[in-house]
Amino acid sequence: MRTVTGPTSHVVVVGAGLAGLTCALRLLAAGRRVTVLEREPVPGGRAGRLDVDGYQFDTGPTVLTMPHLIAEALGAVGEDLGDWLDLRPVSPLYRAHYPDGSTLDVHSDRHRMAGEVRRVCGPREAAGYERFVDFVTRLYRLEMSGFIDRNLDSPLDLVTPDLARLVALGGFRRLQPKINSFFRDPRLRRIFSFQAMYAGLSPHDALAIYAVISYMDSVAGVYFPAGGVHAVPVALAGAAEKHGAVFRYSTTVSRVEVRGGRAQAVITADGERIPADVVVLNPDLPVAYRELLGHVPRRVRRLR
Repeated sequence: MRTVTGPTSHVVVVGAGLAGLTCALRLLAAGRRVTVLEREPVPGGRAGRLDVDGYQFDTGPTVLTMPHLIAEALGAVGEDLGDWLDLRPVSPLYRAHYPDGSTLDVHSDRHRMAGEVRRVCGPREAAGYERFVDFVTRLYRLEMSGFIDRNLDSPLDLVTPDLARLVALGGFRRLQPKINSFFRDPRLRRIFSFQAMYAGLSPHDALAIYAVISYMDSVAGVYFPAGGVHAVPVALAGAAEKHGAVFRYSTTVSRVEVRGGRAQAVITADGERIPADVVVLNPDLPVAYRELLGHVPRRVRRLR
């Protein structure tokens, strides 16, 4: 992880989406003074809320996976997840309907799901499901500790023993053939590979490492926050405010003032200058560069 030299006492976070709110909580835990600027009147970003005739609608995600990440962010400032959110397990996760008239309920409980596979597809496929769960569980543990939960500042940071373990596990094969190695029934091959499309990839084109998404919902479980997914950013913002963060809603940042390679302040659309030792930008990377910093570095243009 790169270290910022010089003063870091006051951090301005631009954007009160889930990433910005999580960052604010961890900065507070590290003893920093935090100001969060959000252009909308409420927190949430893509996990926003629409109020129509007394009804509330989520404008983004409708269910939640991996709640332990939220628990970790709240735990950083000594708060307990259960005091801020009521998370309700979804069961079944979903129900698949097939052209032959059969249906398959997907459960995160391993034994319950093995029984469902056995009922619909037979004992051989149930045994394949057990092997599949072992595979995606190992895949998740390798990816989470070795890559997802790490700061990677150069391609060389990817070269670790975990990379070799991923290769040995078959993580760099194509996803669909890897899933096919566990199942013969086309219904199961579809239900445990379609998750790659969440990332905009066909299962036939995606690498097998994308099976980690299947783990996140089909094994780790799916939850519904009481009050909708927007309750999550509301809870994170509430905890951050409790521990001293200053939130300014309906405040649009027009640019970041940079001197000597360091952010010095942010300038709002109203012309106000807000000094900062460090600025954290939560918008999409090309937007942050183009609109707030005034240029897109060549390496980002190539990525786009």
